[in-house]
This record gives sequence, C-alpha cells and structure tokens, in this order.
Amino acid sequence: MSNIAPTYLTRRLATFYALYFALLGCIAPYWGLFLQHKHFNPEQIGLLMGAFGLMRVVAPNLWAYWGRYFRSPLQMVRTSAVLTLLCFAFIGMVDTPLGMGVVMMLYGFFWAAMLPQYELMTMQACANEVGAYSRIRVWGSLGFVVTVLAAGALFEQVSVGWLPLLMVVLIAVITLNSFRLPDGAAPKAVSPAPGAFWQLLRSRPVQVFILMTILLQVSHGPYYTFFSIYLQQQGYPSSLIGVLWSVGVSAEVLLFWTFQRLVHWCSWRLWCVISLIITAIRWWLVGTVADVWWLLLLAQLGHAFSFAVMHAVSMRYVQQLFPPALQSRGQALYASVGFGLGGALGAFLSGWLWQPLGGAGVFMGAGVLALAGALVAWYGLRDSDSVLMSAENKK
Repeated sequence: MSNIAPTYLTRRLATFYALYFALLGCIAPYWGLFLQHKHFNPEQIGLLMGAFGLMRVVAPNLWAYWGRYFRSPLQMVRTSAVLTLLCFAFIGMVDTPLGMGVVMMLYGFFWAAMLPQYELMTMQACANEVGAYSRIRVWGSLGFVVTVLAAGALFEQVSVGWLPLLMVVLIAVITLNSFRLPDGAAPKAVSPAPGAFWQLLRSRPVQVFILMTILLQVSHGPYYTFFSIYLQQQGYPSSLIGVLWSVGVSAEVLLFWTFQRLVHWCSWRLWCVISLIITAIRWWLVGTVADVWWLLLLAQLGHAFSFAVMHAVSMRYVQQLFPPALQSRGQALYASVGFGLGGALGAFLSGWLWQPLGGAGVFMGAGVLALAGALVAWYGLRDSDSVLMSAENKK
C-alpha cells in the first residue's frame, strides 16, 4: 500500500464510514417506525428485522468465500454497492410483510458485503493500530449523529414514509464513493491453506470470542428494533427520540477519538468485562426508568462502552486471532455472528416477547444477556488476552 497516498486513502475510507453509518442512522432509529407506519404489528416488525439481520449472517461469509473470484476486495465492494442500490429501489413498491421481507433481505444481502471489506482495508491502512483505526472509524459515528438529528427534525415536519427516499440517496452516494477509492487500496489476500479457517474455528479462544460477541449483539436486539417505538409509547416526540439516539453515538464518538490514550489503562479482557457490565446496567435503566429523561440520557452515554470500546477491542481480537491470509474471513465471521446472528436473534426474540412481557421486561432480559457476556469474557478470554497483550508490548 506504499504507492497510495495515506491522507487521500484515509479520507476516502472516512467518507465511507460517514455515509455507511448515516444510512444506519436511518435504519436503526427510524426503520421500526417506518414499518409501524406501514401498519405492521410488533411480531411482524420483529420478524422483518430478524430476517434482515439473518442476511448479515449469511452474506459476509458468502462474500468472503466468493472473494477469490474478484480481482480485489474493492471490486467486490463496488459490485455489492451497485446491487444494493438496485434492490432497495423496489422498497416503495411493496406493502405486504412478505414483499417487504423479500426486498429487505435482498438489499441486506448486498449491503452486508461492504463493511467487512472496508474494515479490512482500514485496518491494513492503519497497520493494525487500534488508535489509528478509531480516528477513521469515528467519522461513521459522526455521520450517524448528524443523520439521526436531521431525520428526527425532518419527521417532525413530514411523514416517516419519506424515509426510503432519504436512504436511496445515501446508498447512491455510497456507491459513487466506492468508485473514488484507488484500486490499490485493498490488495488481494494470500490464499490460506485448505481447511485452515475451519481448524481455527475449533480453537477455544475463537469460540469464546464468538460467544461473547453473540451475547452482546442479542442484548442489542430490543434497542435496534424497538427503542424508538418504546420511546414513542412513553410520549417522546420524534425530535427528542433523535436527540437520545445521537447522545449515545456522541458518547461513542468521544470514546473512539480518545481511545488511543485510554487503551493501555486495562487489559483487552478487562475492557470487555467493564463494557458488558455497563451495557447490562444500560438496558436495566432503559427498562425501568424510561419515563425519567435524564436517567435515560445517562443510560445512552453507556453506548460509548456498549459499542465503541467493544468494537475497537473486538477488531483487535480479530486481528490477533486470525492470521493475515484469513483476515477477510475473520472480519466476515465477526460481522456475521455478531451483528448478523446476534442481531437477528435479538430482533426475533424481542418481537416475540414484546407483547407478553412489555418493553420493560424485554430490556431487562437484554441486561441479563449482557451480564452473561461479561462472565464469558472474564472466564473465557484469560489465555487469549495474555497472548494479545504480549503482542502489543512487542510493538
């Protein structure tokens, strides 16, 4: 990558993160409200969001496997971006749960292919330094915050039914940005030995890391699927809902920006345990005091640990647990089992339990899952943590 100007490359990567998470800023806070606007009930919303999440299980791994048929990861990114745009263009033509599910799964399948490849390019550009990665990744958080606030204000004035149009524009700009990246940004990875990936999956550190990631993301299921609906039921207007989402991501931005100076305070395992305990407290607060706005605000600050710390540390675990020839597969696995399988299970479970338990009960259950993740991290990551910190100290 020495033939690529670092500043130019990091700008293009930062632009992708800003745009990609701006799109997520449309989906996470407002897509559930859009589905409610389309008169889908909580079970249907949970199923639709779960089906969308399942694409994040299947797609990253399939695309990583198909990577051998592309000239480079960048060609894969450009192909998936164009196909995402084409598929999402049909969203305004469907009104039934089946039709909506088909379109969401199709565009989700192609959309899920992009992030693992960009994560790989970014970590390569940063020479696997978590601090440098965080400085680029922070632009995704900023894109999310700006979009959530702007969309919240917009939907105070117009119907949330305009959401798909906003998303189409963002997908189109993401596609254009992918063609502005230099072709040498992501050289083709060396082919690993046959069966090396599956052998690695049988190792205890990888299995523990996967289990911890799944528990974390299942606990986020009610948040990404029903948080806005839950707040609406509590009487919060769309603009304030947007503010509460943006407060969480603003805390994430601050943590990403300063993590390079904080990272040596704790071991990687201890960062995971602290973050998961804070996540559990966060969900319990959401479940019990959602009518007290300042306590809800405090709970949202926990997103700095629920997402920013956990994601930055997880990226480092992926880099350590998977050798260079398997980096693309490792990124795909992290995205698919965490944000995919974990997110899908969380959406399915929260949709299924929302009416019998109520929002408070579902968020309390999410807190229990996060606490279980903390126990898994504490007892299961001990050996891998010592190896990881040893590698860090040699730099």
